[in-house]
Amino acid sequence: MIYLDNASTSWPKPDSVVEAVSGYIRNVGASPARGNCTAALEAMGVVLDCREAIAEFFGSSNPMNVVFTHNVTWGINTVLHGITDPGDRVITSTMEHNAVTRPLSDLKTRGIEVTYCPCNHLGVLDLDAFEKSVPGCRIAVINHGSNVTGTVQDIPAISRICREAGTVLMVDAAQSAGIVPVGMDSGADIIAFTGHKGLLGVPGTGGLVFADRFDTSTVKPLAQGGTGSLSEETRQPDFMPDRFEAGTMNGPGLAGLLAGVGYLRELGLDTVYERKMKIAGTLARGIMEIPGARVFKPEWGQRWTAVVSFTLKNSCTASVAHYLAVEHDICCRHGFHCASCAHRTIGTFPGGTVRLSPGIFTTMEEIEKTLEAVRSYRE
Repeated sequence: MIYLDNASTSWPKPDSVVEAVSGYIRNVGASPARGNCTAALEAMGVVLDCREAIAEFFGSSNPMNVVFTHNVTWGINTVLHGITDPGDRVITSTMEHNAVTRPLSDLKTRGIEVTYCPCNHLGVLDLDAFEKSVPGCRIAVINHGSNVTGTVQDIPAISRICREAGTVLMVDAAQSAGIVPVGMDSGADIIAFTGHKGLLGVPGTGGLVFADRFDTSTVKPLAQGGTGSLSEETRQPDFMPDRFEAGTMNGPGLAGLLAGVGYLRELGLDTVYERKMKIAGTLARGIMEIPGARVFKPEWGQRWTAVVSFTLKNSCTASVAHYLAVEHDICCRHGFHCASCAHRTIGTFPGGTVRLSPGIFTTMEEIEKTLEAVRSYRE
């Protein structure tokens, strides 16, 4: 199998990640913060180590401002539902994933106004339009990297506009974390991340990183439950991070996330980016040379998350993806990629695109075989 669906879930995982997950299950087993036996303390140590690693990775000086959730979607929902009240206004872009657009659709039914700021055909946010629209908004939520085109937004510029308007900025780093640097030094108030993509962890992990200056008491928890702290009380603890971490934590998943971040730290993000740009650049250029093919990506030289979305003239994207999977055992995605607004923006609605997303372990030989497969497709 040639695996080119890393924008969905990265695979294969580094050996260190696999060993960390299996090692936790085999040797630790206990739930974090649920007891004082050796296993429970070791489990809590894994969580704390992972919290510190995530804080360092995103440039936070306080690990207690790192909150672990089931995934990035849960984190985004926590903030959007927890910070807004009827009459508030939220601003976002037309390149967002359903992790943003669906909660916003629900919030609109609850009396919250939503403004979608336009992006150009490459998916780049119109900063002038954003600056004019942001005053009076309670919160802005912007994805750092598009899962459709790989376009990377200028978060420092966006954060300056939000800061001047008194608007909270949450950055969705699901597609960029572990590929393109993004941290608290960008000016973001909150960064939402997932563990199973660029951070090389396993599904079921993710979370939020809050800036030190941000008042987390302004966000109501999405869920309440056991935390292992203040168990004698029926109210949810109001201190961080327990305020947002109800229920048993994913110990094996966080062990894997810790190992994934450690692998990236040893490899270096510059190395990761260069490797992915070389592979994805070769793939994109090769598809562009195919008659009738069109690739949707940022301009060459612009930051990019190595996502290669394309269409073939007069061809159904589902048929192309089916052909690649059945005839050549190439794993890819087709359609809307849970981001129909983005496809309307770049002009690929209602057909969508075929999306190929190489990972750090993708080889040049696999890219050449993929290009041969795409060239051989006939409707």
